[in-house]
Amino acid sequence: MRNFLKALVFLQLLSVSLDNPLNAQQSSIDTTRVDVNNDKIIDTLIDDWSNGSAFGGRQVTIIDGKSKEEFTLNNFQGLCSAINTIKIPENLLLEANKTFLDTLKNRVLYHKKRDSIDASLKWIISAKNHKKYFENTYSNDFGEHPFFDIILEPSTSWESSKPSLPESYYIEVKGDILQKFSSGSEMDSITDKSKGFLTYFTPSLLGTRWNPLKTLDSLRPVAKNKEYKIFKTAHTVYVQKRNTYRWLFISDSGLTGAPDSFSRWESIGKIELIDHYVIIHQDVPPGSYNIILINIENQRVARLDGKYEPHYNNWTDEGGMETFEVIDDQLVFSEYGEPELHKIPLKELFENLDNHKSD
Repeated sequence: MRNFLKALVFLQLLSVSLDNPLNAQQSSIDTTRVDVNNDKIIDTLIDDWSNGSAFGGRQVTIIDGKSKEEFTLNNFQGLCSAINTIKIPENLLLEANKTFLDTLKNRVLYHKKRDSIDASLKWIISAKNHKKYFENTYSNDFGEHPFFDIILEPSTSWESSKPSLPESYYIEVKGDILQKFSSGSEMDSITDKSKGFLTYFTPSLLGTRWNPLKTLDSLRPVAKNKEYKIFKTAHTVYVQKRNTYRWLFISDSGLTGAPDSFSRWESIGKIELIDHYVIIHQDVPPGSYNIILINIENQRVARLDGKYEPHYNNWTDEGGMETFEVIDDQLVFSEYGEPELHKIPLKELFENLDNHKSD
C-alpha cells in the first residue's frame, strides 16, 4: 500500500512537471561545411544542442572530408551537479588530429582552463575519493550501519581567507579522477591512460533562478555558538572558526544526492548547530529530504539511512513535519506514510558518527 501511494504521488508530480512550460525540452542542430584542418578538403561540423528540465548540453561532431572518420566531444550533464567530465576519444588524442580536438574543445568547453583547483572543488573531489556506501544503497560496499547509508570523509584545511566561489572553469584530468566522476557506460571505457576534462560550473551552487546569489559576501550566519558560525548558499555550507574557514558540505548527485535541477530548487534547508556538530535538511525534491550530520572538526559527513524516509507527508489529516526538529536531545522527524514521529537520541547519532572506522 505504501509503495502504491508513493507511486501515485510521483505520477501526480510528474503530470504537473510536464505541464510546466519551463520544463519543455529545447534543441537545435546546426550543420556547417568547412575545411577544419586546412587540408583543402571540406569537412562537416555538426553542432547538436539540447536542454531539458534536468539535463542539458551539446554534442559536436566533425566528419573528416578525406577519411570520413568521425570525431566527437559532448558536454551533456545532469543539472543536479556542478561538475561534469568529458572523456577525449582515443582517435582525438593522436597528434595528427590535434586541429580537430582544438576545434571541438572550443565548442564544448565554455570556461577558462585552470591548472589548480579551488577549495570548494577540492572538498568535492576529496569527499568523492572517501565515500562509503552502506546497506540500502545501490552499492552496499561496507555492510550494515545502524543509522547511516552514506559516509563521506573529506580532508581539507582550515583557510585564513573567507571562502569564495571562482568563475566557472575546467581542468585537464585522466585515469582515476575521470573514472570516479564519470557515469553510465562511459565508465567501462576509461583506463589509466584515458584523458579528458572536468568542468566546474560554480554559479549553480550559489542560488536558483528565482533566488539568485552572485557572491558569498552578503551572507550572514544561519547558526552560531561560541566556537563556530555556519553560513549557507542554495547548495553549499561552510563554517567559520574564529578567523579561519572551511567548506563543510556541497550538494552533489554523486555524493549524497541533490535536486534534479540546481537552478529550480534549493537543496540546503534548515541547519542546526550543536556543539561541534551540524545537522542539515537537504532537499531532494519532490517531497522527500535527506538528513545530513557533520562533525566540524574531523569533517566526517553522514546521511541518515534512507530506511527512515524523512518526509513532510505522513498520510494523516494533520500532515507531517516540514523538517526535522531537535527536541529533548533527540532528532525528531516524520516518516513517509507513518503517523508516529520518529525519534533518535542525538548521543547515539553523534557517537556512531565519531566511532566510524576510517580507511
